[in-house]
Amino acid sequence: MRILILDDEPLRVAALTAAARRACPAAHVTSTAGDPGAATDDARPGLLVIGPARADPGGADLVRALRARCRDLAVLVVSGRDTADAAVEAMKAGAGDYVVLRDTEGLARVTEAVTRLARAAAPAGLSRHAAAARGEGLSGLVGRSRAIDEVRSLVRTAAHTEAHVLIEGETGTGKEVVARAVHGLGRRAAGPFVPVNCAAVPETLAESEFFGHARGAFTGALQERPGALQLADRGTLFLDEVEDLPLALQAKLLRVVQDREVRPLGGSVARRFDVRLIAASNRDLARMIEAGTFRSDLYYRLRVFTIQLPPLRQRREDVPLLIEHFVGRFNHRHGTAFGLPGAAALRPLLEHPWPGNVRELENVVESVLILAGATGASMAEVLGASQRPVGGFQLDERSRIVRMLDEHRWNRQRAAAALGISRVQPQAR
Repeated sequence: MRILILDDEPLRVAALTAAARRACPAAHVTSTAGDPGAATDDARPGLLVIGPARADPGGADLVRALRARCRDLAVLVVSGRDTADAAVEAMKAGAGDYVVLRDTEGLARVTEAVTRLARAAAPAGLSRHAAAARGEGLSGLVGRSRAIDEVRSLVRTAAHTEAHVLIEGETGTGKEVVARAVHGLGRRAAGPFVPVNCAAVPETLAESEFFGHARGAFTGALQERPGALQLADRGTLFLDEVEDLPLALQAKLLRVVQDREVRPLGGSVARRFDVRLIAASNRDLARMIEAGTFRSDLYYRLRVFTIQLPPLRQRREDVPLLIEHFVGRFNHRHGTAFGLPGAAALRPLLEHPWPGNVRELENVVESVLILAGATGASMAEVLGASQRPVGGFQLDERSRIVRMLDEHRWNRQRAAAALGISRVQPQAR
């Protein structure tokens, strides 16, 4: 590993060099006060540390220019300015981290950041799982519309940084799919992806869920349990519905993310962790900040890189491809061979407004296929026979079908008639 430090103040260069060598004893560390582009081309470093002399001001522009010359270059910005805007701009430009250097505590954070970025930048040792994740990261983002193309482009950009990511969009637009894509295409692909639905975590258990607990920490804590932050070490922690985090927990989460260490509930020893955060929300967090229900400091920590997902009604041209994708996946899982209906049969699906977005479409397609499989009909016949709006097809179709088959002693002909669908031969599917 080669580490290049860009700065011209001798004492600061010496301190940064010492910090880098503590982090990576085997690394070849050099420094320069000359032209950054030429120095980077000559040294070909795996990690570039931009000191305050180069970072203040204009650090983001420098990061952007150097990353354009070498897209795989890991960059650490060390600045004397403790401002959220400067950090956000640097991370958006492609910096892997932004550390404020004012005292010895700042040097300790430089050492930590160099350790993390150097490890992430090392190309060797990618597991088979990681290689597969890199190749399949975008497979869940189905469509040819300009809107989904822009999302794929943002995913690729986010994956090449270590910045925290905030994914915004309506319910059902595929925020976890996007989060997994960012993880799978990034440097942490070999590490764990740990999803947490913040809305589903009881407030009384929230600290234990995120920070873990020691044995005997509370009644029922019979053994030590790691929290989500420890489970996601060297990987990604996905905070779904982050807007539902209690305010008190927001403050604690912000602190441990900043310090990169966590003390389990009832424990006495703090433990280091290395986690990238990807958060998702279907609410307007800026308005929640104004209302006092979401912390602004956590918001700015999370939204270093933002991905906005479009609702399905704004990319209707993708509906046929999504239907094909869901039918193919259903066939693969269940060993069936359903074909796609013609354009006339699909018209109700194409014209539906899809308030539940991609998730609603997936549920409808699966419900139609379940009904078709139970009655021996085709997708077209099920869609044509239904007297209900498209939104009426939901996963609870399964119980309705089973109940009707039970009533008719599993005679498909009679059950199909009762459901309003003509019984057809299997080859007509």
